[in-house]
Amino acid sequence: MSWFKKFIKFITPLSSDELPNPLKQKEKVVETELVRARNNKGRYVADDINTPDVNEAYTTVKKKRGRPRKKK
Repeated sequence: MSWFKKFIKFITPLSSDELPNPLKQKEKVVETELVRARNNKGRYVADDINTPDVNEAYTTVKKKRGRPRKKK
């Protein structure tokens, strides 16, 4: 982009599509992952054979957001 086009873009007002809308709700994306279910003692829970449509051996949990590592 040339300096003249940047200058014209800077001077011209933004269209209604480009303006930020404070009333518009942002959708929060929650990432989940499937992990093995555990009981109170920390042992794996087995799948119940009597319920074929539900898998009790796995549960969904939110993914943890990782922090970037510190550079040395």
